[in-house]
Amino acid sequence: MHKLNIAFINPPHADWSLANNMTYLQCQSHYQRFGKYRDQINWLPAPYKWNRYEAMEEIFQEIVGADIVLCSSYTWNAMLLDEIAHYIREQAPQTILVIGGPHIGTNEPKLLAQRKELYDFICRPTKPGEVFVEDLIDQWFEQEGKPSSENISWELSGPKTKNFDLAQDYSVYFDHRDYLRETVEYARAEKMEPFVVLETTRGCPYKCVYCEWGGGTNTKIIKKPVELVKQDILTLKEIGFRDAYLTDANFGAFMERDFEIFKFSWEHNFNLTDISTVKTPNLDKRKQLVDYWFQIVGKGPEIHSKSERGADMWGETEYVSIVPTVSIQSVSDKAMKISERVDLKAQQKILLSEYINERCIKQGYPVPALELILAMPGSTLDDFYEEMNLIWNFRAWTSFRHDYMFLPDSRLNSPEYMAQYGIETVEVFSDIVDEDGVDNWNSLYRNKKSYFKTIRSCFSFSAEEMIEMWFMNNAANYLLRYIYPGFINYLSPPEFARSSYQILKTMEDFEAIYAEIYDIFNPETPARSIRKLKDDFRVIIIETFLKENESVLKAELMRIHFPRISTGEVHA
Repeated sequence: MHKLNIAFINPPHADWSLANNMTYLQCQSHYQRFGKYRDQINWLPAPYKWNRYEAMEEIFQEIVGADIVLCSSYTWNAMLLDEIAHYIREQAPQTILVIGGPHIGTNEPKLLAQRKELYDFICRPTKPGEVFVEDLIDQWFEQEGKPSSENISWELSGPKTKNFDLAQDYSVYFDHRDYLRETVEYARAEKMEPFVVLETTRGCPYKCVYCEWGGGTNTKIIKKPVELVKQDILTLKEIGFRDAYLTDANFGAFMERDFEIFKFSWEHNFNLTDISTVKTPNLDKRKQLVDYWFQIVGKGPEIHSKSERGADMWGETEYVSIVPTVSIQSVSDKAMKISERVDLKAQQKILLSEYINERCIKQGYPVPALELILAMPGSTLDDFYEEMNLIWNFRAWTSFRHDYMFLPDSRLNSPEYMAQYGIETVEVFSDIVDEDGVDNWNSLYRNKKSYFKTIRSCFSFSAEEMIEMWFMNNAANYLLRYIYPGFINYLSPPEFARSSYQILKTMEDFEAIYAEIYDIFNPETPARSIRKLKDDFRVIIIETFLKENESVLKAELMRIHFPRISTGEVHA
């Protein structure tokens, strides 16, 4: 039998970013040490020039001759990935197509059926790809090119499982330094985002119903040896990377170890970004994590720079996203309980957000993202407006609540869960040509959509209240930032926001915006982009409406509340 040719495809979230091909490199390093047929494998380089591809043929030519093509599926690339797989099937029908990643469809019968028809093997979501690929390769050789699913660990239709341990003695980055150097030099030359991930732990002990964490949810956390992580960091820096996305789900869970790693990275001028801290319900420990972080980084640079609209992804500030995110989700304790999210209580979340904001101002760092989810089951319209305190206290002007994505392999998306809480959903899409208002560069990404279900109503709020929350989610930051300061001594942020909506919805121009939002959440009409109104980015449309009606809004707020202000009825 000839050498086995293996390829890997993982389209990135945007075509101005390098693809995350680390899973493929991890599978290679693992098999080259533990596989039975390591000398009979030809690992084809994974495609990474996504800013240039304009046709499927260009991608296919980079992997032509592959006997097995591994595909990594996420919500942002599912449609594009399936199109590529269809093309491969047409051009090379004998090729074995394999799909893994967190976006498979175990709670979406239609999507799962399409995947089973298109792909020959499916790795169960969040399970270790290294052992899955090891068994797949062994089966290919032992079954004359026709692997058997029942003998492949974590294959969706098979019973076999196998553990995987990060306590290895090799650096994946060092193993593949030539390929990684080639990719980062390409990113620099093309002014792309030099994306790479660093994994120091895998797994998460929590079981939040909305999550499809890549390392596995409701599992034990396994740790990579600290000295190996340090070698990884030094290798990445030597290759030419300036930072790495830290994939650990619970930074700080192992306080001394985790901060030893962060300090080592910082002192070697290498940034760990997008840090997701441990979900402990202990406020003092959360504050301690923040204090340790600032103790290491000290004062921020006096000059802050950031490129605009993705023109030069290397032009971003050198410490972008390194302040730990503030993961709050909702101020509703009931919503947190229903989602099985272990976290701080509502008032403690407000205190933590204030604390991080104060430290950022004192140390000279921009505030990190404030992570909230829009309209979680169990939360109410009152809870939504209560979150205005968080946004105001934190001055989180660029943080908007995330649309609640019912990911196809999350427990949130199961029929049993939705029935239990009276959840009604609607299908929408995110046009991946528009990444939060930043255009992708290449035509291959145009007209590609990421479809998902989002919430329309549930037992704790109505469809009409959902429309109100969706509008105000996109309007409140502008209102609080530019109009609320004039009313700060008379109205609390929730009171101000509520009153503003009641006034704004009576304005003539609001009717057209309301009709578009109503259509987005109408399950009887075709799916629409949840990120756009009137063919433009939603925040732009809504903020334009607010600017045009700002003087009228201020006048009405004064007219309605002035009697209360003069008599002292309104509290701050």
